[in-house]
Amino acid sequence: MPRPDAKHSQLGLASAERAVFHAGMTLELLLNVPRLPLQGAGLRAALAMATRIGARLDAMHVVDMPAAAFTVPEAVPMQLDAVRQRASEARAVAGDWGDLLTAQGLKGKWRVGNGDTVTLLTHASAGYDLVVMERSSTMRGDAPVGFGVVSRTVFGASRGVLVVPDTAPVETLGDNVLVAWSGSRESALALRSALPLLRKAGKVTVIDGSRDEDIGTCALPDTDICGWLDTHGVKAEVRKLDEAALSSPGPELLKTAHDAGADLIVMGAWGRSRLSELVLGGTTRYLFMQSDIPMLVAH
Repeated sequence: MPRPDAKHSQLGLASAERAVFHAGMTLELLLNVPRLPLQGAGLRAALAMATRIGARLDAMHVVDMPAAAFTVPEAVPMQLDAVRQRASEARAVAGDWGDLLTAQGLKGKWRVGNGDTVTLLTHASAGYDLVVMERSSTMRGDAPVGFGVVSRTVFGASRGVLVVPDTAPVETLGDNVLVAWSGSRESALALRSALPLLRKAGKVTVIDGSRDEDIGTCALPDTDICGWLDTHGVKAEVRKLDEAALSSPGPELLKTAHDAGADLIVMGAWGRSRLSELVLGGTTRYLFMQSDIPMLVAH
């Protein structure tokens, strides 16, 4: 049986080896480009995030064919020609994407997909650390209650998703972060996805909205969220959510984020079903509809 000091030495060596291993890993981001030419808040946010954490940044534009195109059989050949033309034009953007990344000192590739946007993004998400998506403030690009392109991708992706409102200024990203902590599985997944950004943040504020009855089902190995973050190299200020806001925390969280000058909100998405959000409302629904601050979310 090894002596205690030998055991501790072995543990220390294992920790050091893990640190070296993780230091050598390259984080990979995938930006969904919903329209061309390259532009918008989602693009700015993806570039800012990749630069801050030293990540590789790939982009994917999906050329889809709406189901309505098949309602008139005679029109299908013409629709297919249009899709091929759009795909050819999209592939030609590869040079612009490469020039943009080079100017930012970044690396990555340009991808063009054919099919359903949600299906392709949720499938591709397994190969990346984070997905970045822009969300339209007009609601045309995404339903407000969880049935649009962005919402369904968040629901189906196997990674965290950075949801960027198209009205977000994105002057900085990840410098001043507000974490909405509820103790839920979704909240823990979002927090885990955000760790690379949190470690480099200038300020991290955790608004703890968990209840006493949530502690037994906390998804993290330590119910002390501040201690867990400290273990993972993140220094944070933790404040309890006002008791009066527990039943409907969305407005209070957004106000707190604005008051603090936060440039990113980290939170779980749909801790309850989307149908409940539709009928009862919820934090995810409120912030998706009202926030002008990028949100790193996970379901």
